Amino acid sequence: MEIFYAIVLLVLATIVANTIYPYFPLIPKAFYQIFAGAILSLVPLYHHFILEPEVFMLIIIAPLMFYDGQNANAKELRRNLGSILSMAVVLAILTVILMGYVSHAMLVGIPLALAFALAAIVTPTDAVAVSSITSNMAVPERVMGMLERESLFNDASGLVAFSLALTAFTTGKFSVGGGVKHFLVVFLGGLLIGLILGIVAVWARVYLVQSGKDSSSVIVPYDVTIPFLIYLAAEHLGLSGILAVVAAGLIYSISNNQLRLSSTELQLVSRSTWRILTSILNGFVFVLLGVSLPTVWVNIQQDHTKSLSAFVLLAIILYLVMLALRYVWIRLDWALIQSEPKERRQNAVIGALSGVHGTITLAMAFSLPLTLNGHAFPYRNTMIFVAAIVIILSLLVPTIILPFILPKKTLPVDPDTAFKERRSLVAYATERLVQENPDYPAETQEVVEILNSQVTSQRPDRKKLQVILNQATQIEAETVQQRSDDGTIPASFANRYVRILVFKSQMSSNNPFVNGTLWIRFVWHRLEHGFSRRWHRNKRIAKQRKRLAAQPHSEEQQRLAEQRIAQEQKRPRGRQSRSSRIDRERRENFLKIEADIYNAVIQFLTAEANIDNQTEVNVVRNYYNARHRRFKSQENGDQQNELFIQAFQYEYTYIRQQRRTNALSSELADELYQQVSTDQMLYMQEIADTN
Repeated sequence: MEIFYAIVLLVLATIVANTIYPYFPLIPKAFYQIFAGAILSLVPLYHHFILEPEVFMLIIIAPLMFYDGQNANAKELRRNLGSILSMAVVLAILTVILMGYVSHAMLVGIPLALAFALAAIVTPTDAVAVSSITSNMAVPERVMGMLERESLFNDASGLVAFSLALTAFTTGKFSVGGGVKHFLVVFLGGLLIGLILGIVAVWARVYLVQSGKDSSSVIVPYDVTIPFLIYLAAEHLGLSGILAVVAAGLIYSISNNQLRLSSTELQLVSRSTWRILTSILNGFVFVLLGVSLPTVWVNIQQDHTKSLSAFVLLAIILYLVMLALRYVWIRLDWALIQSEPKERRQNAVIGALSGVHGTITLAMAFSLPLTLNGHAFPYRNTMIFVAAIVIILSLLVPTIILPFILPKKTLPVDPDTAFKERRSLVAYATERLVQENPDYPAETQEVVEILNSQVTSQRPDRKKLQVILNQATQIEAETVQQRSDDGTIPASFANRYVRILVFKSQMSSNNPFVNGTLWIRFVWHRLEHGFSRRWHRNKRIAKQRKRLAAQPHSEEQQRLAEQRIAQEQKRPRGRQSRSSRIDRERRENFLKIEADIYNAVIQFLTAEANIDNQTEVNVVRNYYNARHRRFKSQENGDQQNELFIQAFQYEYTYIRQQRRTNALSSELADELYQQVSTDQMLYMQEIADTN
């Protein structure tokens, strides 16, 4: 159970960090996740928390790399094959060699093989981390494409170099020829096995879809399982599991046309599942970093006499060496991204700073063996600590410097403008829907309520809401009074109903003193009424007993008097004493006027609604719709479906009209079309499932 609790807390910490991030987006999300992990390390369960390296690589890295490959553009990869080889293979290997010797020179006593392992750990870059840092900045397209392609394959280069270095350290044997041969076998073999198994996986998936077994409960678990199986198969054969899952992901990307044969619902569920899974796993890594840092810090202090400042200095030097090497490589256009001569300097600076390290770096650090020949693996804590500092530096430096270099990203569609137009679109559709369907007010309002729920992300204004609610209450009271005047309901019922409305209106006042006073008066009235009834009843019983004792009575009179007293004592109290006939009459009177009240209030709300008060009107409308539904005997589902289809058509009409008059830009119109079509697609899928 401890493992279960540990994982659940890590996921919760990731969720909390992701929740806080939108409030302060200037700080990269990774820092929130690291901080959340550091707080989590205070829990006793994590004081000596260690995740098995093999499990870490399998559970976290395999699905992340498969997802990256699945979303890669195969044509772009073929077109930029030279750039990929330059950045992900040649530059990666040179970085490992250069930093390996730097680490060996600075850390006295560390074997050269472990120095190369450390260099291999801090070499891979992470495009996801880059995206989180530059989300609000306009990164040149050539540079961003280079970073994404580089991070997809230099992970494998770093992992293969890491594996070679560990093998050389544990066996004490290494040769250049053997190392190159091993690198090619592991690298190319991983790609080959991934391509083969990826093709088999796609064929099996297409077969499941074509044979009718394309439910989300079958295909989604199948897709999620594939990267784990392929990774395990490649590792079992001694090949690169990471490259295998990347290659399989690329096969999935190439086979998009075949995979689209599945239903719309399945595609939406599959994409959502993968987005959620990869988001949690990426955050999971940085939370683990925050959890592990305190333990690593303590272990370093216990294991070494050298001060922590030496390790921090090593991390800073390694980061600067990588920064300089990347700058020179891109500046001289060895990255083969075909930059214009005047742009090379800026692209080199941006590309160097954007070499952010994240998931793979930390994964390799944690994958260092725990023991060697029955003893603790040497320098393990030191290497994890140095890798963590490099990660933090690679996140922190571009966060500070890049905003001064890059302009703010200009979105093709302003979110506020899009939201405002979305509200106008829904308002137009609801108005047309009400006008064209006067014979189905209840069903129409249910559709209107659902449509308006899509544009009520903001909190209602209390003052506006109070005004609209008071006006609706006034209309309700006037309707009741009219039905009393024409004899539909008794005057006594109308008066009681209006008194209740007035009381509710006063209770909804924004003045807490008024609310509190009214509430105290109401409670006191109920208590006083209850005690008064009880007191009068006890007084009547006592008088009857006194009269019975004072005057002589026959046995029959005595028996009848005692029977009356007993019945008086057993009489029910409070609300239970009401006659069921009176309650039934009140309900019948209410049902006589409920439809009139509902129609009058909804008519008022429809006329009153505009873009500025749409949220407040929706709140009041939802209240009356919910109350009205409680008194409906049945629902007309088919009619509601037709109304929904009409509403979608009205929304399309609004977009066409606005586009024809140039009130909407083409980008904004496309955005609105996409939103409406998605809503319609989901609703039609829901209808199909219901039927």
